[in-house]
Parts: sequence; C-alpha cells; structure tokens
Amino acid sequence: MKKSTFKIFLNIKPVLLILFIVGCGEDSIIIDTQALDQKIVEATSFLDGKEEGTQPGFYSNRTITKLENRIEWAQGILASNPIEQKLIDNAILILDAGIESIKASEIFSKYPKFTPGTSSMVSPGNIAYAPLDEFTVECRFKPASLNSVSGYGNEIVAHILCTDHQYVGADTGGYALRYYTNDLSPAGQLEFLVGIGAAPPYWSVVNAGVQIQELNKWYHIAATYNASTLTSKIYVDGVLAGEGTFAGPMVHDMANGGPRLGIGYSPMWDITDPAWNRRSNVDGQIIDVRIWGKELSSSEINDRKDDFLTNISQYTSLNAYWPLNAQMGNPIMDATGKYGLNVEGVDWVEPN
Repeated sequence: MKKSTFKIFLNIKPVLLILFIVGCGEDSIIIDTQALDQKIVEATSFLDGKEEGTQPGFYSNRTITKLENRIEWAQGILASNPIEQKLIDNAILILDAGIESIKASEIFSKYPKFTPGTSSMVSPGNIAYAPLDEFTVECRFKPASLNSVSGYGNEIVAHILCTDHQYVGADTGGYALRYYTNDLSPAGQLEFLVGIGAAPPYWSVVNAGVQIQELNKWYHIAATYNASTLTSKIYVDGVLAGEGTFAGPMVHDMANGGPRLGIGYSPMWDITDPAWNRRSNVDGQIIDVRIWGKELSSSEINDRKDDFLTNISQYTSLNAYWPLNAQMGNPIMDATGKYGLNVEGVDWVEPN
C-alpha cells in the first residue's frame, strides 16, 4: 500500500499576494499566482495521511500518485519564465479535478451476495491454486438459506469452494468444499472431497456432519489436505468438526496450469454441459477466501479466523487471497496480485 508523504517546497510564500508583471509600458500584463499557490497548499494538505490500497478506508491505485504528479507539475508552472495566466488557471482546474478524483476513489466495505442459479466467481484461466502435496482452503460463509439449483443429474449440493475437474470421468480430480441443500438429507451437512482419478470410486469424501444450520450467521470454515497421510481435517469456527482418510491422493489435470477455481458455485458444469452453468451454488455471502500451500494447524486457523489478513507479505505460504470485502471491479484480483476472478450475477451488499 502506498501512503502519501508528499511535501511542498515553494519559493513563494502563500500568505502574500504575488504579482508578476509581464511586458512593459501600457501593454504590461499583471499575472496573479496566489490562487495557484493556495491550491497547491490545499491539494498537498488533502493528501496528508491518505493511502492507496485495496481495502475499505483506502483509495484506488494510482489516484494519489496522479495528484502528487500534478502538484509537481503545478509547481513547475510557478517557476517558469515567462509565466501565463491561462496556464495558472488551467493548473487550478486540474488540481481540483485530482482532488475530486481521489474523493470518488475511496473504497467502501461491501460483501458479495450469491444467488442460486445466477451468481458465480471463477478464475478466468486454469491456475493451480493449491499444490498437490498439502494445502488449506478457508473462508467465511453466511447462508441466507439452504436452497440451491441442482447441478447435473441429482447433484443437490451447494459448493462454497470448488475446482472444475471434480467429476466422474477421465478428468476426475481437484477438490470441493460443499454442503447438502434442503433437497438432500441431512441438510447442512458439510463435506470436503477430492478427485482421485479416472477409475472408481473417482472421488473420496471426508464428512463433518451437519454444521450449516443457523441462517444469517457467519461461519468460518477451513479444510486441510495432506497427500503424505491422505488425510483431511474440517474446522468450523476454529473447532475440528470432522477428519478422515481419503481412498487415494488428489489428482489434477495440470494442462494449462491446473484447474480453475470457483467461489460460491461449481465451475465444472461450465465445461461438462453449458446448460448447467452456475448450478450447485450457494445462497448467501462469502468473504475472506484464502488458499495456503501448507496444512495449517488448529492454532494457525484460530489465530486468524476472525479478521481479514494484513501485511500479507509475511505469509510465505499464502498462495491466493481474496478478502471480498469491497467491490473492486471485474475481474477481482487477489491480494497477492497474481490471480483474478470473473464475476457474474453477484450483488454487493452492506456488511452485517
């Protein structure tokens, strides 16, 4: 994040009325520089303490830098010889526009609301977000209902996080963190599954039991994977809710870098049958999506489960991170600046 520490260095004291006389005799022109002098002071004071960033309370990238450059340019006009009134007047307008641009770029907190059959977030290309040896996925989820739109066949589950190669067939692989909807008993049962290859049983599941019960409540959910032990652990609000052993190691179709990632829905239907696009998605809000290149411990999950991450450079095993706490355009880049998500049909709502 960039914090403005811009300072002004003027040879002209702003408290004085500065007049330049250009020419001589009856044709002399008086140039008034005081207004621009004062506007430079105003713009510099306005920048004080403001920071560029991607989180609420910050300002969009480059807006502060752009105004700093404009201030330097305006100072150059004051130092120029000869000086023209029209240049001074134009510089004042440009500085005013820069101030207004920064005001309009302030980032306010908004959370994404997913609607069954309508909403999706998916990586725009095949990217391997998780290594094959061990990883952890986690997020915060607030269900509005346990309804969804069924996926292919009788797939009546809702996907919180999912890759697009988790289905029966030659490309079976990847992972899915999902729960049973009202159309499947017991509703609210949470599970983490991985694709283990093209032969039966195709995928293997670790079950955490019924965990998603209370509506309009925030849940922190994390799932770990360890290939050396073939084990997974599922945590809900920092408490171990389920653990188990998979029938085989997770596989990926690593062509073009690996499978896509879907948030709030299952992207595998996009390529299996476009008619089933945006199926098996959640009805609710998802924020704070993190993908780690290691199996997090219980204490690591608990220490960070309630707050958005800051100073992410300190987390060397953090592969990708979407806070999803502000509407930051489309695609939405993750906090590492490496990965994007294409967004469709998502409503951005006030946090509550």
